Amino acid sequence: MKGGLHTKRMNKNLIFSVLLGIMLICVPGVFAEDQGINVTIGEDISLIITPTIIEFGPVPPDSTNNPALNGPITFNATGSNVDVNIEVTNVTGFPFESGLLLDTLAPVGQDWDLPCVIVDNLCTYTQEITFPTLNVPVGAPQGVNQGVIIYQITGTPPA
Repeated sequence: MKGGLHTKRMNKNLIFSVLLGIMLICVPGVFAEDQGINVTIGEDISLIITPTIIEFGPVPPDSTNNPALNGPITFNATGSNVDVNIEVTNVTGFPFESGLLLDTLAPVGQDWDLPCVIVDNLCTYTQEITFPTLNVPVGAPQGVNQGVIIYQITGTPPA
């Protein structure tokens, strides 16, 4: 009887060893290996300037401080990942190149900073605004006039 019990125990151990070996061969992931991860995230500036067209409506010659009918101009940097700087570099078109004012100042050279404030690992911004007015000189010819404000938009990593 002793030999039979010993044989049964050996058979169970043999079956267990064979099954364990099969499991080790068939089960993936027994060995672990590290893998490095790298990324370079570039600058992303998403700036919306509204309104897209500043409308002054009909204004008489020799008039000053005519407010935009659809002002103010709003700068909104939602979705960017840097501190955003906006600078007026040029204004074209009569009477805008000499008569447009932003917050009572000549526009060329004016700038606005929209600093990134990190909330939940994302940049958030406070909108900036400026109020456009228009001066029209004496003797300005009658008719519709159009112009363009040219902005230079730059970004720097948040501090």
